[in-house]
Amino acid sequence: MIELLAGGILFLCCTYTGIGIRAYYRNRKELYSQYAGFLEHLKEDIGFRKTPLAQSTAEYCQGKKGAFIDMLASYRKMLEEGRVSRADFDKLACSPYLDKQGRREFAEVFYGLGKVDEYTQTENLQKARAAVEGKLQYYKKKYDTTGTLAFKLGVVLGIAAMILAA
Repeated sequence: MIELLAGGILFLCCTYTGIGIRAYYRNRKELYSQYAGFLEHLKEDIGFRKTPLAQSTAEYCQGKKGAFIDMLASYRKMLEEGRVSRADFDKLACSPYLDKQGRREFAEVFYGLGKVDEYTQTENLQKARAAVEGKLQYYKKKYDTTGTLAFKLGVVLGIAAMILAA
């Protein structure tokens, strides 16, 4: 009976680890996907509708959730409070789903928003969107391969551990 319980606990631990790894890769993929969508949204809002930045950010966030949406909520709060220093934007881009270069790129894009004329801003947003496209494809592929493999491997290792314990 104790062996069966120990095997069940080992199975759950291995499976939970696999689920956690898969969730990490899914969240990373979703962050970049939402970021790309936000850049497109901003490009349209700035270029055509000329919507203020805080309002445009709020419109994009409606009905969505995730790490990037949390980042945008903090960004909107920063805009409303008037905090626009470089250090604030560096703190804003701190996410466990971003590497060092990604943090720097996010901070630069957010720091540059609203600081130049409309034409230059939409041009910068297009450049940022083009730069993020490669990473988005990479992280989608990484989720499809590594993320799903980690989950499957966690289940298989859990079953193996359960069999060995019993």
